[in-house]
Amino acid sequence: MTAPITNGTNEGILFGMGNPLLDISAEVPTEVLTKYELEANNAILCEEKHKPIYQELIQYHKVDYVAGGATQNTIRGAQWLLPPGYTTYVGCVGNDDFAHKLEEVARADGVNVQYLKDESTPTGTCAVLITGNNR
Repeated sequence: MTAPITNGTNEGILFGMGNPLLDISAEVPTEVLTKYELEANNAILCEEKHKPIYQELIQYHKVDYVAGGATQNTIRGAQWLLPPGYTTYVGCVGNDDFAHKLEEVARADGVNVQYLKDESTPTGTCAVLITGNNR
C-alpha cells in the first residue's frame, strides 16, 4: 500500500521518478583501490570482482549512506529548498537491507519516498571510495 502523493495543502508538490541508488561512501587507504584494481578519480561499472567491496566497506570502514541516483539527488536538493513535505520520489528497489537503508536516509532528507520493492532484483548501490582528496 502506498501513501497518497500530497503535502496536505492546496499547493503543488515536486514529483520525481527514476533509478534509485544507495551510495555507500567511505575513506579508505589506497591499498583498497589496488586490491580491486581501481584508479582514483574514476567511475566504473561494477564487475563480479568488485562485488565484495560493499560488505568490506561496511565491515571495516566508517561509511556514510546517501540516497543517490540522478533524479533522487535532484529531488533531495529541491527538498532542501522547499518546505517539509513538498517532494515525492518513486523508483524500484530490491527487498533487502540496502533498500531499507536507502529509504531511511531518503526520508531523513525529508523526501516522501514510495519505492516499488522487487523480490528478484537487488537494490542498486554505488561504492564511493575516498582516498585523500580523490573520489
